[in-house]
Amino acid sequence: MMNGADRMEFSDVEVLDDGGLLLRCWVDGKIVSVPPLRLLPGTTVARAGDRGMLVPEREMARELGLI
Repeated sequence: MMNGADRMEFSDVEVLDDGGLLLRCWVDGKIVSVPPLRLLPGTTVARAGDRGMLVPEREMARELGLI
């Protein structure tokens, strides 16, 4: 079971594109491509134009260069 230390929360995320298997998102001044199937509960963005919370595992956030 995942504890709170294994997840990251990023607020004020904007989804730029939702085509294909990835979401292109604007997160903390960076554009990243995120696989939506790997996002955790608490994520509130899903399609182009959405703004809200992105909740990935810590390791995925590291792979994306967000931490």
